[in-house]
Amino acid sequence: MGETFWKDLASFDDFSQSFSPECYHPFASDWYLFIADIQGSTQAIQKGAYKDVNLVGSLCIIAVLNACKGIEIPFVFGGDGASILVPASCFEQSKDALLATKKRALEEFKMHLRVGAIRVEALQSKGFALNVAKYKVTPDYHQALFQGGGMSAADRIIKEDSHYCFELDNDDLQADFTGLECRWQDIYSHKDETISLLVYARENETYTKVLDFITHHCGELAQRRPVQPHTLITTFSPFQLYHEAKVKAKGLARFSFLFKIWLLNIIGWCLMRFNIQTDDTQWGKYRTQVSLTTDSEKFDDILRMTCSVTKEQREQLEAFLNALHAKDELAYGLHVTNRALMTCLVFERMGAQVHFIDGADGGYAMAAVGLKAQLKA
Repeated sequence: MGETFWKDLASFDDFSQSFSPECYHPFASDWYLFIADIQGSTQAIQKGAYKDVNLVGSLCIIAVLNACKGIEIPFVFGGDGASILVPASCFEQSKDALLATKKRALEEFKMHLRVGAIRVEALQSKGFALNVAKYKVTPDYHQALFQGGGMSAADRIIKEDSHYCFELDNDDLQADFTGLECRWQDIYSHKDETISLLVYARENETYTKVLDFITHHCGELAQRRPVQPHTLITTFSPFQLYHEAKVKAKGLARFSFLFKIWLLNIIGWCLMRFNIQTDDTQWGKYRTQVSLTTDSEKFDDILRMTCSVTKEQREQLEAFLNALHAKDELAYGLHVTNRALMTCLVFERMGAQVHFIDGADGGYAMAAVGLKAQLKA
């Protein structure tokens, strides 16, 4: 299977197929699954550092993507961490990139990033299936979906067994964060609320039932997507732009970089406002391009959704989920706020890019608290 396993995988373009076993394929056994997560993320969020938590999770993905340039790899953004799969040929540089990210997270954000990996073959030998599907969001962005319990099992194994974890033993390691951007204001809901929802169900039919309910009561994807072109507003706040500057520059160079991206945002606003076309970008359409390449709905043994809803729609959804939970069909966690956060990985302005979406004030990480409580119960 080798390096082209993910690239060669057939895709589908209807998210409702995410729960169909026939869309999934056993993952290549010679690849490695890396899992990175912030220890104590809930406490960090409660102290107001939710933007930094999201940023560190995004750094893990961009660092590995840049370390594996030329090879297409699948990943899942989890809010306070990430899951990333790489071929054996990219194992060492991926590990070094994540350890360098671990170092940067501690230096700049005082956050402890746990980094671990397990070979897919080892996961399968333990009896866990890691099955993957390829969902085409746009022609330039394919999202990885996982089923079979392997992803959840790997997360548990790495957290419980230090044998699978890596510690930083080389202070000279560096990560390349080129492509990461944090240049938009918080995205306020175009309805009343922004919810981050996590659902774990016993049967695939239950996931279909939940998605059908959400589609019927909260609208199609285009209506419930938290990022709409008209809600995207560039930020000119040095305090917001400073998050990116902390990652990409040090010392006095940090302030010159901050001024540079502040100036670029002014130029970008003008280009979008007056619908300017440059050699490779139709700036009047760029906000639409961004809104379409978001990861607001995904599946990796758990259904993860960030949606804009009215208060009434959210209350109807909670009542529906509570009824299914009472029947022991599912467990869920839900976090409510009034806006979403977005961290961007941009490689081509009108091409390859992905924008990670999470609810403000904690989003998925806080929803996970409720999900874990229901699972224990």
